[in-house]
Formats: sequence, C-alpha cells, structure tokens
Amino acid sequence: MRGLLILLLLYPFLEMYSLFLLADKIGGGWTLLWVIASFFLGSLLMRGSKLGGLLTVAATLREGKVGLFSLLWPLRIMIAGLLLAIPGLVSDVFALLLLLPWPSPKLAEINLDERFRAGPQPNGEQGKDIIEGEYERVDPRTPSDRHLH
Repeated sequence: MRGLLILLLLYPFLEMYSLFLLADKIGGGWTLLWVIASFFLGSLLMRGSKLGGLLTVAATLREGKVGLFSLLWPLRIMIAGLLLAIPGLVSDVFALLLLLPWPSPKLAEINLDERFRAGPQPNGEQGKDIIEGEYERVDPRTPSDRHLH
C-alpha cells in the first residue's frame, strides 16, 4: 500500500520530467503542440464513447453471464481518452496501449445474482420475493382556477 502511494505521488513528477525531455529533444513549440493535440484527441474519444460504452455494458449485464473482460472492454476507450487528456508522455503511452486491438482473453464467466436475471429461475424459487396485492392509481385533481387557458 505504501508503494502505491509513493507511485501516486511520483506520477506527476514523472509526467513533467517526460515533457521536459521531449521539449529538450524536439523543442518547446512542438511539445506544446503535442500536449494540445493529445488533449483534443482525448476529449473527442471521451465524447464519442460515453453512450456506446454504456449501451454495451447494459447489453452485457442483461445477458446474465458476464465476463470481466466483456464488462470492462467498452470502458477502455473512455479511459484512453482520459489518459490522452492528461498532459504528459507516460499517460499517452498507456492510452495508446489501451487503444490497441488486443484479442479478448478467455476469462471465467461470472454468474450474477439470481435477483438480476430475467425469466423463470432454474431452482423453482420463482415467486420468492414477490408481494401480491392490489393498487389503485389516484390522480390529484387541479382546481379549475389553477388551469392555464
């Protein structure tokens, strides 16, 4: 735990050091252009992936059996966009690694809790949490003097 905290504290300095090295190699103007371009590319990735990622995650959850990889894979574009928006070369390298088309590993399937599955349960406990009853919908009446005409 202490090592993780030290890495977390050293990360901004590592990003600044990488930017200083890049500026020394290619020049300050090109480094500034790199930072601005990676920020805009990251913003575009995050903007374009939010709805698609959420829909994919919802579809995988609806199936009942969810692999860890299939649950986290749509979020990789969003994380890559966030890493590109952070100024620095280290985060850009991690973002580019996330954007590579890696083949999906065969991870163990995770069974969701039975309450989240649709349809009849295989063990016959279909109506376990159902409370039967009747209800009547009552709409409140608005006085006639409060109507907009």
